[in-house]
Amino acid sequence: MKRLFFLFILLTAIGFSAHSQKVSLSGQVVDKQSGEPLPGATISVEISEQKHFIVSGLNGTFILKNLPNGNWKVKAVYVGYNTYKNEVTVSEAKNMVIEMERKSNDLSEVSVNGKHDKSTDASAMQADRKATLVQNSVSARTIEISPDLSVANVVQRISGVSLERSTNGEGQYPIIRGMDKRYIYTLVNGIKIPGPDNKNRYVPLDIFPADLLDRLEVVKSLTPDREGDAIGGAVNMVMKDAPNQLSVKANVAAGFAGKFTSEDFTTFDNSASLDRSPRATNGTSYQATMKDFPNSAFSHADKHNPIASLLGLSVGGRVWKDKLGIIVAGSYQNNYRNVNSVFFGTETDMNNGDAKVTGIEQRQYSIQQQRSGLHAKLDLKIDDNNKIKLYAAYLNLDKNEFRSASDTNLQLGRTGAGTGRISNSYRTYHDVQQIFNVTLNGTHKITKHFGMDWSAVYSKASDNRPDEATLGLVTGVSKDANGALVQAPLNLDPVSHREFSRNSDEDKSGYLNFTYKSEIGKADVDWSVGGMYRNKTRTSSYDDYSLRPTDPSNQVYDGDISHNNFSVFNGEGTVDNALNYDATENVGAAYAMVKISLKKFELTGGARYENTDLSWQSAVPQTVKGRTGSITYYDVLPSALLKYSLNKKQAIRLSYYSAISRPNFYEVIPHNGGDPDADYQEIGNPNLKRTTADNFDLRYEYFPKGLDQLLAGVFYKRLNNPIEYALENVGTNTYYTPDNFGKASNYGAELDITKYFRWFGIKANYTYTHSEITTSKIKYYSTSTGTSQMTVNQSRPLQGQSAHIANVSLLFKDDNKLGLNAQLALGYTSRRINTVSQFLDNDIWQKAFTQMDFSIEKRITKRWFVYAKVNNILNTPYQLEIRQPYTGSGTVGAVPHQELGKNTFVRKDTYGSNYLLGVKFKL
Repeated sequence: MKRLFFLFILLTAIGFSAHSQKVSLSGQVVDKQSGEPLPGATISVEISEQKHFIVSGLNGTFILKNLPNGNWKVKAVYVGYNTYKNEVTVSEAKNMVIEMERKSNDLSEVSVNGKHDKSTDASAMQADRKATLVQNSVSARTIEISPDLSVANVVQRISGVSLERSTNGEGQYPIIRGMDKRYIYTLVNGIKIPGPDNKNRYVPLDIFPADLLDRLEVVKSLTPDREGDAIGGAVNMVMKDAPNQLSVKANVAAGFAGKFTSEDFTTFDNSASLDRSPRATNGTSYQATMKDFPNSAFSHADKHNPIASLLGLSVGGRVWKDKLGIIVAGSYQNNYRNVNSVFFGTETDMNNGDAKVTGIEQRQYSIQQQRSGLHAKLDLKIDDNNKIKLYAAYLNLDKNEFRSASDTNLQLGRTGAGTGRISNSYRTYHDVQQIFNVTLNGTHKITKHFGMDWSAVYSKASDNRPDEATLGLVTGVSKDANGALVQAPLNLDPVSHREFSRNSDEDKSGYLNFTYKSEIGKADVDWSVGGMYRNKTRTSSYDDYSLRPTDPSNQVYDGDISHNNFSVFNGEGTVDNALNYDATENVGAAYAMVKISLKKFELTGGARYENTDLSWQSAVPQTVKGRTGSITYYDVLPSALLKYSLNKKQAIRLSYYSAISRPNFYEVIPHNGGDPDADYQEIGNPNLKRTTADNFDLRYEYFPKGLDQLLAGVFYKRLNNPIEYALENVGTNTYYTPDNFGKASNYGAELDITKYFRWFGIKANYTYTHSEITTSKIKYYSTSTGTSQMTVNQSRPLQGQSAHIANVSLLFKDDNKLGLNAQLALGYTSRRINTVSQFLDNDIWQKAFTQMDFSIEKRITKRWFVYAKVNNILNTPYQLEIRQPYTGSGTVGAVPHQELGKNTFVRKDTYGSNYLLGVKFKL
């Protein structure tokens, strides 16, 4: 027994001793000179002829566990660095720092032909660190593994940016730091591009496939060499560049919308429709007949479980001894969405100023979008002093939308017997938006200190919506003595419509810049002067044809429109509509700028001069004053930016710049209700002035190691004559019109944090914004003789400004060992004003919006990957309300979606979740 006991003690001691001999090796791989972490370095440990391997994480750290003690041969390998070797003797857990030295060649002269990879996270971070101005960037690699497919959805992940969404719930226009889309411009490779809208200047970002980018930049301050109409900032898309070696990337995916598990998708046939209006095709004197308007648009059908698709391909490399770089890339995305919407008509009660609802409309949308893009770039290095680049891009967004709507008279809320009316309508349209850009650019070093660059640019954006068809139906509804609804047969509405709109915006631009490098004392001084000229030509045509039933009293709709007969009421179209106009805008600019670099200081300052000459000719009737007109003005826009580097990892930026925002073309043309599809009738304002602003920015930057970063800053904007839309009464009608609203201020703070723990990371940003503008409002009040009104001033935020914007993403990134990347992204935007009312406390607000998305990518072989994306996991609806208690004014009885004592409900759209599964190939 004693022997067994001693044997047990001995075995336990041996086991404990053996376990105690297992130790771990941990540490970090860094650059010996800079101390920067080196992610992806391969570390091997050889012990007793057995090798153990590990790859350093995103912050350069590594850990190997359960190693026997003894003599270790440690080796580290990293591309571009000398191999690290060391031999250590270890008897307990060890932590070590592996310092690696860059490779160097002892040659008198080294000629390197290559290009920096702009698509990596490290490249995007370096672009922000080295930039003269304040900006935030997203790399192509981050975009690739994110849940986003369009540039619009990518930009929402950047601090201070929220989105205005399209009908199908996808992002469309960015709002930067509370500044609406009108205060932002869009660039491709630093060149401003036109927009396809027939009313406005701004560019919808949902037309751009995200997989064509090397990097996405949001610029939040301006230098004098940049165009000055960006009070809110600018979005710059750095497109794919030619790689150093042959590269082939392909991508195929399929997906579906969650709503299609319980709903069908409605399709229609628009192939027989005219490409443009009968008047535009045949001349002004032509009288359209029913032969010009096929009924196929109303012959809709249901499609079960439509499958979305995605295709992408890029091929690039360098030839001719690496002097010529070539890349061609294309992308195609086809998706389907169903949207359910409820919309309340509202107006202000003239007796007490309360908001009241006048009708409820149920809408169902079936929307197909086909997004495609193709771009090519050639860059030729003639010699060390001369480079030429040629870039061309074509973007296309096709959209088919079927909308059915049912409008109910709210008097049916009465109890007991009653009568009412339900109006149904069907609307179909096919819309094609296109953007084309070609840029020829040259960079030349003339002498050691003197250089120049130039660009010749042609861009064109267009939108064609041929034969938008609207069919109205109406039926009488009554309640019997028991309160049950009794519905009469559907009859054709007295008027149906066929609308044709077509427009283009064409830019011809030239840029020329000169730079002289000098030294003054110990400071490096760069002197720059330059200028640009742009000729912009805008054309817009529109026709609305009214179709009326030939025998309304007997025109019962049985579901087949071919059984009904119509005649064209206005065969000549609507040539005098305000959407028929031509506009020309010439912008000339010149600037002078100096950049001084002295030790830790970098100061950039100067001024920009811009002259704007806008003229237009509208087709509104001759009796309308201002149907032709012109506006000429100039602006001097100073700016100054100071960067102070505390050390290699920390810097402080302080900037000031002056900027403008020009009115949109359609806004200054006098008109009265040009667009019948608008929720409210619109009128123009030829007295509209440009907005000017002074912008201040202070930011602290800290880049501790690897891809970690901390950005914290504050900003302030002082606006003069901001432009906003408001509802105004003109006579007995209410119109939606743009106007200048005196002065406004906008200030806030941003915090942007990225932190990695080996393969895990968190990216988070938060922006607080406060804006204030004071405008006149109408207030109703009771008197002894009835109700009267007075004008009062009310302060409110700017239209589109949210007080709180936040993004949080949980990341897993391991491109080496596991080949696995995953991201769970949550975005929050607090409430904001959607529509400004002329009445006190009657502004329409969008409620807070929270969106969650998920993506994952897994390498299955060296070249092949599978991935999945899920969007709108929470199915958050888009909701509008008037922040005034609903009292039931204007109705009796319960009304759907309205709750007594709570904010007045205006609109709710629900989109559902969307799923995508795909395969990638990379060479």
